Amino acid sequence: MHLPDRHELNAGWTLPHSYGVDRLVLLPRDPYKLYAYWEVTPQLEQKMSQLYSGAWEKGQRVLKLLNLDIGNEQLIPIESFATNWYLDVSEADQSYQVHLGRKLPDDSFVAMLTSNIVRTPRNSLSSVIDPRWRMFNFWQHRYKRKIMCGYSSYDIFPAKAERKEV
Repeated sequence: MHLPDRHELNAGWTLPHSYGVDRLVLLPRDPYKLYAYWEVTPQLEQKMSQLYSGAWEKGQRVLKLLNLDIGNEQLIPIESFATNWYLDVSEADQSYQVHLGRKLPDDSFVAMLTSNIVRTPRNSLSSVIDPRWRMFNFWQHRYKRKIMCGYSSYDIFPAKAERKEV
């Protein structure tokens, strides 16, 4: 079987800078951080500018972060030329959604794009242990109390430089 080399795989093609599709995508990175990326076409930007006349240009581009489980929201100012952003969240194991838009001079928020809904992972070990993937017996006895108390895997097995005796 012939395996193509890197020159054959690339073959002179490059990824486009944009795809001409208005979209906002939200991804969970870890329990306390989300990643959003988006594309806003010039047509949508022009349409919003016409709808809100001079107020649109004077407004500030923001991401509106919604915690759907608790029901709170946060406006995060972003650079006008940005196409992606990392978002810090304070609660793990929660559902989030983001709106991309502008905060107008009268302090109202106008959304251009709405993201998908994501759930961040929990920040502790699961209390459910799959019987097919069990810990060795000596580890179960040694770490059972910490697992049941909700310690994370980092708490149980800290980095080598910080390793402490359990």
